[in-house]
Amino acid sequence: MSLTTPIAQALCAALELGPGQAGEIERLLSTPPNLALGDFAFPCFQLARQLRSAPPKIAAELAAKIPTGGLISRATAAGPYVNFFLNRTAATRQVIGAVRTAADRYGASDDGAGRTMVVEFSSPNIAKPFHFGHLRSTNIGANLARLFEFAGWQVVRRNYLGDWGTQFGFVIYAWRRWGDEAALAARAIDYLVELYVRAYRESEQDPSIRDQARELFRRLEQGDAEIVPLWQKFRELSLAGFVRTYTRLAIGFDNFDGEAAASRNMDAVIRRFVTAGVAVESEGALVVPVADVIGRDIAPLMLRKSDGASTYAARDCAEAIERYSRYRFDGNIYVVSRQEDYFAQLFVALSKLGKAEGWPVDWPALCQNVSFGFVRGMSTRKGEAVWLEDVLDEARDRARRVREEKSAANPRSFPVLPTAELDAIGEGVGQAALLYFDVSSRRLSDVSFDWDTVLQFEGNTGPYLQYAHARMCGIFRRAGEQGLAAGDAPAAAVADEEWALVLCIREFPSAVQRACVGREPHEISRYLGSLASAFNGFYNNHMVLDPADPGTSAGRLALVGASRTVLANGLRLLGIRPLEVM
Repeated sequence: MSLTTPIAQALCAALELGPGQAGEIERLLSTPPNLALGDFAFPCFQLARQLRSAPPKIAAELAAKIPTGGLISRATAAGPYVNFFLNRTAATRQVIGAVRTAADRYGASDDGAGRTMVVEFSSPNIAKPFHFGHLRSTNIGANLARLFEFAGWQVVRRNYLGDWGTQFGFVIYAWRRWGDEAALAARAIDYLVELYVRAYRESEQDPSIRDQARELFRRLEQGDAEIVPLWQKFRELSLAGFVRTYTRLAIGFDNFDGEAAASRNMDAVIRRFVTAGVAVESEGALVVPVADVIGRDIAPLMLRKSDGASTYAARDCAEAIERYSRYRFDGNIYVVSRQEDYFAQLFVALSKLGKAEGWPVDWPALCQNVSFGFVRGMSTRKGEAVWLEDVLDEARDRARRVREEKSAANPRSFPVLPTAELDAIGEGVGQAALLYFDVSSRRLSDVSFDWDTVLQFEGNTGPYLQYAHARMCGIFRRAGEQGLAAGDAPAAAVADEEWALVLCIREFPSAVQRACVGREPHEISRYLGSLASAFNGFYNNHMVLDPADPGTSAGRLALVGASRTVLANGLRLLGIRPLEVM
């Protein structure tokens, strides 16, 4: 039972409402700006017309009707609000009990039970760098996939690889002209990128190279027996490099089919658009008008160019149709930056086709583009844009150096560790710094990257949250050494700092729900920052371990334990490893 459920039930009784309206009343409850005003507040504005009375008068009359006992300690009127004060000891016992019972499932739900969510994210281009710019799509998409699984959805993780197009003509051209098997075996995707860049640069001086690249891609599309094996080889090498990075980040996918797979059904899908009368010819191109549905001046979705070449939009249409046929999804998210107009065109074009063909489900309406802002200021030691793998290495190395400096300055909090353990901590802290930075602001915000800021052990950073978790683990290690154990709840009166932490803990399920509904992992990072702040407020004002007072210690250890569980759950949702030692 929620802490607010008895409040809603008491209000329903006072207002002579049926128990079925308790949920609506509960949604109206808010949190006062400080604990002195109460723990929850009910606004009476919406009752003024119905009861033909002023809100302050309604509040006073309602407060007088609220019975005390159980979780409700007292109810008072403050202007147009009824403020509720809870029995802190009983409420604390209930919150801690809920965390203990659910453990690593605390905050989870069955909201998505029986439903399927497809999340497409990352989607790098084959034979091109998997650079730092891919981190946002990769990280936001992985976070959303974890969040939806936590909320009970069956999640399908799709990585729609950019594995088709004229760029492969350039790679194949370069390989046939300069390719070296030994260099490819030694350096794989790095070498393919160099070949592509070399061919592309030379094409700027010699346009015939571009024509040759286009011809090679045409042969690839036609299944040329010489060209297709080369493309398959380059795709496999690229994918192997990507998977190494994904494995390092503990991210997996259910499907790596890209544009090449979609192209197999593309011509048939284009014919369907034409047969249904949805696609029309415009200046020699084949397009689907969408402005009439979107309601503003926007270009049509182009399926074929005037020269007869197909477009990636046609492949995306084919892929989306195949995706729904395979998964019968209830939600379909594309984590792609700053492509809002394109996805609006795509979804409307598909809906038009569905209407013309009489689809029983308007599944394009279930599709959504989850966009995000840009990262500015990223550079390496050389001051150049880099591959994500290089950024992860640099994050690990920098984190290890920071850890060594802190160990030298404060060996009690940061003890000297064996090399292997220090390496593991450096890897974990470095990744936490990058992954948390990525969601420390709302996803549509542009963010500025600064190494010194993201690696701080104080403030709104991943290492700060990991340090808070490690501190909680350290408290339990010291408790064991002193023969102290956690109890059920605080044995004495619950102080304000303890109560603020309890109220923060019980908010975690709501933060998860907001993150899912808004497709916004920042809701989790913001919550975790609040949780760590509330914990530090409690820890800095109250002694947790006191062998002379085992009862108080047991209660406070219970609160630390619940905080640790919730912090760890939230960190894992963000792909961050909770560390026991820093």
